[in-house]
Amino acid sequence: MKEFDRSGRCVRFIFLIWLMVSFVGVNLFIPGPTVALTLSDEKKIGKEALDMIKERIPLVEDGEVVSYVQAVGNRVVKQLGNTPYDYQFFVINESVPNAFAIPGGYIFIYRGLIEMMTSEGELAGILSHELGHIQAHHYQRRMEEGHLLNLATIAGVIAAVLVGAKGGGAGSQALAMGTMAGAQTAQLKYSRENEEEADQLGLRYLCAAGYPAKDMASVMQRLNQAQWMANSSIPSYLLTHPALNERIQYLQDLARKPEYQTKGANSNILGDFSIMQASLVAEYSDPHAAEDRFQAGARKGDVAAIYGLGRLYLRQGKSAEALPYLQDAARQDSGSPFVLSTLGSAYLNLGKLNEAQRVLQSALLLDSSAPVVHYRLALVLKELGQKEEALQHLQRIEEWAPAYPDIDNNLGILLGQMNQMGLAHFHLGRYYFHRHNWDAAIFHYRKAKALIIGSPQKMEEIDQGLREAEKRLKARGLQGMKR
Repeated sequence: MKEFDRSGRCVRFIFLIWLMVSFVGVNLFIPGPTVALTLSDEKKIGKEALDMIKERIPLVEDGEVVSYVQAVGNRVVKQLGNTPYDYQFFVINESVPNAFAIPGGYIFIYRGLIEMMTSEGELAGILSHELGHIQAHHYQRRMEEGHLLNLATIAGVIAAVLVGAKGGGAGSQALAMGTMAGAQTAQLKYSRENEEEADQLGLRYLCAAGYPAKDMASVMQRLNQAQWMANSSIPSYLLTHPALNERIQYLQDLARKPEYQTKGANSNILGDFSIMQASLVAEYSDPHAAEDRFQAGARKGDVAAIYGLGRLYLRQGKSAEALPYLQDAARQDSGSPFVLSTLGSAYLNLGKLNEAQRVLQSALLLDSSAPVVHYRLALVLKELGQKEEALQHLQRIEEWAPAYPDIDNNLGILLGQMNQMGLAHFHLGRYYFHRHNWDAAIFHYRKAKALIIGSPQKMEEIDQGLREAEKRLKARGLQGMKR
């Protein structure tokens, strides 16, 4: 029950943020209801909401899961043509089945929703729908068409968010839920139109990316069937994406039309969906429930379940027990870089560095861009004393550091060992910034600023990071004084 209650608080907070940025954020940042929301304003609102979410909501940081979801999202994004957004996809570590988008190109999907799915195409279907919301500029259109809440309701939402964020009790939650109910009623008709447009756009993107049109309808149907299991106090996909039942039939009808038929469509284009899903369950679900699930699958010879058991034992620090399961999974699915990468991690944990290096290099032959494989191989090479080679692998995946902060941490440590102190402090500053350790971030950023020469781009990032960290630290101090 404790996990369920925590999920409720997190989802209520997320939904309030969604209301703020969707319905009231415009009034907070732009004077007057008739002024259009510019791209710059939208990105600013989205970035501020993203920072709040990262600070307060548990995100999945497993590199393999995050990179897989991002890869599926990127495949769909390629079908959009020119877009002003740098789309990013996040997985929220909660068992609730939900997904949402916020301004600026940020899309969130819950662990609970991924665990319900049966294919990569269903994952792509949800991401495509959320992309449709952003591409259709629904935030701007809400303001331009006058679909805004009154100031009293806005004040209620903001008060609920602020009180709830500081650990308010039942009164603040009642205030929040009452505000949400009123907001949903006021926006229902528009929201239904909004959903239909996102469905149409999303279905077009999904098919263009090579997935079957039926996959969007099937995942929506699965969501609809799961609604009866949800606690009524927790906003689920049905509350943030209304009229789901009617839309399922509509999507099924669309999927049969010739324009949505894709020759050679495949529900598992990238492959490894079941392995990724097993990783998610093994790393973040209740260990006992996960073990029961995997044991049942393993008895039937399911490779993903066998892999899941190995991954679960790794999570529990039982590398020796994990090894035979991962070896079995690798024998049965030798073409999976996902499986080989995890096997390499088990070898690394057991100190079998040569075996780890061999397996991870084989994984890179299958997928040369896999960030977690590069990361793990860098750790192996570092242990083998091959620091230059290790550094090359970490630098190749540096762009993944915001989603996988351990990359920055290991870059900082390795560069420090190689006496490149300016860059070492720079990466450690970024690492602690993403971990919201503002004191440590400020310390390392100041050190980096004093040592780095001839890199205007890094200096700009350092200055920006320092300003933000100092602002957050000051805000935290003020909150402490109020308490």
